[in-house]
Amino acid sequence: MTSPIAFFAFNRPYHTLQTLNSLCNNEEIYQTDFYAFIDGPRKNSEIQLIDNVEKLIRSFESKFKSLTVFRSAVNLGGAISQKSGITKVLSENEYVISIEDDVCVSKYFLSYMNNALQIYKNSKEVWHINGFNYPVKFDGEFECFFMRSMQCWGWATWKDRWNIFIEDPLSCDPYYLKANFTKKMIKEFDINVRKSIFWSQVEDNASGKLNNTWDIFWYGFIFRNSGLCLTPKISMTRNIGHDGSGVHSTFDKDYIDSKLNHVKVSKFPKKIEEDIYCLEQIRKYLNKKNRLIPRLVNKVLLVIKSLKKKF
Repeated sequence: MTSPIAFFAFNRPYHTLQTLNSLCNNEEIYQTDFYAFIDGPRKNSEIQLIDNVEKLIRSFESKFKSLTVFRSAVNLGGAISQKSGITKVLSENEYVISIEDDVCVSKYFLSYMNNALQIYKNSKEVWHINGFNYPVKFDGEFECFFMRSMQCWGWATWKDRWNIFIEDPLSCDPYYLKANFTKKMIKEFDINVRKSIFWSQVEDNASGKLNNTWDIFWYGFIFRNSGLCLTPKISMTRNIGHDGSGVHSTFDKDYIDSKLNHVKVSKFPKKIEEDIYCLEQIRKYLNKKNRLIPRLVNKVLLVIKSLKKKF
């Protein structure tokens, strides 16, 4: 069985081309049904870019088992576009692999995803298959592991898990989460890092600072149901949108230059439980990364101040 792909694009033809080229390095692509969801323009100047994105996607038609393109006449935004797109694909299929237009993948990405979907389809405590992992060095001979944290840069799930999420009217309500998460739950949701990286997104949705996200609520739902996410030891995806071109992304050299796993994953964990060692290594990485960002900001501010004095 090969899972269909739900592909989400907008107005970046160059990123779309890189992502599609990387997908076509996967030998399973010829047996894969491909559903492309293209969001509509926010302004007239974006129409030509979106036209080019559609032409690009259609030029790859011979690479897939089938190609279906859905183009919105209006701008839905990422949250509505992706939630409705995933739901549409899963209305006719038992599995889905989701990829956005700025996520390049390993040549063994589809092998990893399809195998994991089959292996854990009856393991209801597994909710989500991560394609991405942080650029962390792990000791040990394992190839993938389980953790609580959901990553949305290339991922997969099952119809039965997703439908529970979609059918819950409170699943995407930040005020409901704020009312029902204790301080202990919030810390665990944030994998106990010093500076919030996940819960802060819930707060930003509640305040209106963010209003076009969906993934943090999917993670919140998985967390509330004590779900686990399979994660590769070495990332199977790379987010090239962290060049500052995306709606919700900023420049991040760590992610743009992160290593891709070009070795086929063949060892999947039999024991379904969170890997404490791996979670701790990720926590250390994120704590270190969060310390570096303020230092870099301070350095930039100092440079700006010195330039102002000169001129």
